[in-house]
Amino acid sequence: MSDHDKGNHSLLKAETVAPPAKKCTIDASASDTMKATTPQSRSSPKKPEIPTRELSKLAVKHPSTDDAFGISSKNLKHISEIIFNKPRSLDAASGVPNEENIDTNHHNQNETEKVKMTSPKEKKETEICTICLDDCTEPKELDRCGHVFCSTCIDQYFQSVKPQCPCCFTIYGEIRGNQPDNGTMKINIVKRRLPGFEHDSYATIEITYHFPDGTQNEKHPNPGMPYYGTTRVAYLPDNSDGRRILKLLKKAFELRQIFTVGQSRTTGRENVLTWNDIHHKTSFAGGMERFGYPDDTYINRVLQELAAKGIQ
Repeated sequence: MSDHDKGNHSLLKAETVAPPAKKCTIDASASDTMKATTPQSRSSPKKPEIPTRELSKLAVKHPSTDDAFGISSKNLKHISEIIFNKPRSLDAASGVPNEENIDTNHHNQNETEKVKMTSPKEKKETEICTICLDDCTEPKELDRCGHVFCSTCIDQYFQSVKPQCPCCFTIYGEIRGNQPDNGTMKINIVKRRLPGFEHDSYATIEITYHFPDGTQNEKHPNPGMPYYGTTRVAYLPDNSDGRRILKLLKKAFELRQIFTVGQSRTTGRENVLTWNDIHHKTSFAGGMERFGYPDDTYINRVLQELAAKGIQ
């Protein structure tokens, strides 16, 4: 190699040599700042400690193979409740939550509240008379239904309105209506069977009601004014049910509950004699639409209507 080539080679070698590394100086304050902001050095929330006494109660003498800390798996849930301040009652001997005691205490508490809510003394202290809408004075309790009213209020109601509880409509004695007392009720047997009763009746019971015109009294809507009388015919099957209903209708007639004076529901006329909520079949046939038979519901319905008026 010539001297010229050696010089070039030395120059090339000098150019490829890396410059010496500069020393990096870090300020102490900056180092402390970096150290303080390092994620690993951030302070984490302090975990609550498990009370040593409670934890010792939960330790078992013979831990299972999958429990390396000597705490039974069934008590792990209770440990978390201790940590997060959710105490439960513990059995005095074993330290295990006593579910039986918890249920018993809860049951006893409910029973105490139930007795307190249904205390008769507390109920009577707050009793309101539903007739005068005020506190009961000289409370009087009806023996059949137990409703309480002012003694004066319920006595006047029974005398002037009807002997029936204003709240639940329980009957106390006989209810008399305002049906005029100049009417008649006649019974006749027709040798013809009603539709729907061809196989369980002997014939048909025919009832004829007749009332002449008259004058309204103090129990009617317009005392002193005339009312228009009427003649009505009704039918019942001549079997055990029909004869039972006939007997009850006779009693209702005697108590003046079959008819009343008022407005006709079919014609709209005022001051006429009209039915008093005890339905009758006034047509031999035609079904419910024509107030006749067949009607499978009529027997039960009329019995309920009679019972609502205390006739049964």
